[in-house]
Amino acid sequence: MRKITFFVLATVAGLVGLFSYRTSLGEAVPRSADGATTAPAPGLIAGERIVDGDAVVTDYGTVRVRVAFAGGRITDVVILQKHTVHEHSLVLNEFALPQLRERVLAAQSADVDTVTGATATSRAYLDSLQSAIDRAHTR
Repeated sequence: MRKITFFVLATVAGLVGLFSYRTSLGEAVPRSADGATTAPAPGLIAGERIVDGDAVVTDYGTVRVRVAFAGGRITDVVILQKHTVHEHSLVLNEFALPQLRERVLAAQSADVDTVTGATATSRAYLDSLQSAIDRAHTR
């Protein structure tokens, strides 16, 4: 019964990941010393600013996000690094990261609830996000 439950959850997580997949903006975007872009990247809205968050290291690996801002609002959050230590981390990533992104976009803040069962991933994601928000507001 445990194996069936695990495989059903893994399948659902895989499908969520597949349907919520977004490509990274890559590292081809010129950056200033504080991690903000110095030129618009292809596909960005005019006036959009990209800021990378801090890399947050946990027992399960490193999490780092890239945040897009336009008009003082968070317009997107992209994962640059995520936990990859073991198979369970990969399943949690596919389950938790899309939920965190949606919560952040709705709240326009890093002050959102963590995802149950993915506390370390959630905390690292939100800490990286908060560092990007702080960095964006200091410029």
